[in-house]
Amino acid sequence: MKKRYEIIILNIIYILLLIWLSISIFSPIMLAKNLYFNSFYISTISKSNSTMDYIYKNIEDEDKVNLFPLILKHIIGVDIEDPTSYFETQIPLIGYIDISNLFTNHDNPVIIVADNDKKEQNENDIDIEEPKEPTKKDNDSITVVKPNDKNDVEKKKIDKGKPLVLIFHTHTTESFNPNNSKDRNFTTDYNLNIVKVGEELKKELEEKYGIAVVHDITIHDLPTREKGYEKSRPTVSAYLKKYPSLKIIIDLHRDATTSSSKTTVIINEERYARPMFVVGAKNKNYKANYDKAEKLNTIINNMYPNFSRGIVKQNAKYNQDLSDKMVLLEVGSNLNSLDEAVRSSKIIAKAIAIYLK
Repeated sequence: MKKRYEIIILNIIYILLLIWLSISIFSPIMLAKNLYFNSFYISTISKSNSTMDYIYKNIEDEDKVNLFPLILKHIIGVDIEDPTSYFETQIPLIGYIDISNLFTNHDNPVIIVADNDKKEQNENDIDIEEPKEPTKKDNDSITVVKPNDKNDVEKKKIDKGKPLVLIFHTHTTESFNPNNSKDRNFTTDYNLNIVKVGEELKKELEEKYGIAVVHDITIHDLPTREKGYEKSRPTVSAYLKKYPSLKIIIDLHRDATTSSSKTTVIINEERYARPMFVVGAKNKNYKANYDKAEKLNTIINNMYPNFSRGIVKQNAKYNQDLSDKMVLLEVGSNLNSLDEAVRSSKIIAKAIAIYLK
């Protein structure tokens, strides 16, 4: 009986593979046809609030969604990107056990408690203690650490003619949607999308640290996200030519997720969006750009342990072949709030100031 069941499962997998291959072959043809005859299907735009959401086939080339794992998960309940899901299908009771902690605890919110009583504590020492009354969300386990953010950074004398930082957005319309509402993940409203985070980052760097910043708000992901990196390439090239003084070039994004717990940190009962660095390995500047991301990541986590989600390496360019000063930075995700991302910009600004001092 067991062998028969396994044969049925294998047959289902074979069928799904054939479907996936068919989609891979014929979807580009169908997409071209739809673009010509039904261009209004590309995105749904609400004129009342300037919001939009995109269908899967229009996701940026370097951010494609793999449909096969989704199909497999919904048909047989196995998520090939989550190894625990297979065991849940075999042993139903395991679904009631939170075994994610056996693999990693990075998907759980981090609580950072101010250490006001130990001003002389070494910055490399991290004490771990239980909070008095931590607020748990969705019964997630919580990691509690103390910040080491103690040293002030001396303010530079700002030189607007020689900016040190460029901020731009390949996916300019990415917005924040903590309630997971329909058609709220993208917007052209600069006061609601990732541009607002970039503007706050610029303001903090200039006003608090005297670091001149150029913030480009060109929209590169309309009418679709497709070839967004190709569209933002001339933008970066022009600034590189105009400002040889640039030390850091930040392509500012927000991530996309189905759970805000892994992209959220709580500092003194206020919620922040956790940053993450993405480095493209498919270019000549990979090592230099990785080193830059690693230094910034280390500075952030030295100030606030576990605040950054770390560095992700991808087999892509992300325009990082244009310069060895490129940083792709994602602040939180679609399920974080704009306020959480703006709060994080202040910590990121300080990390940049420390890096540039």
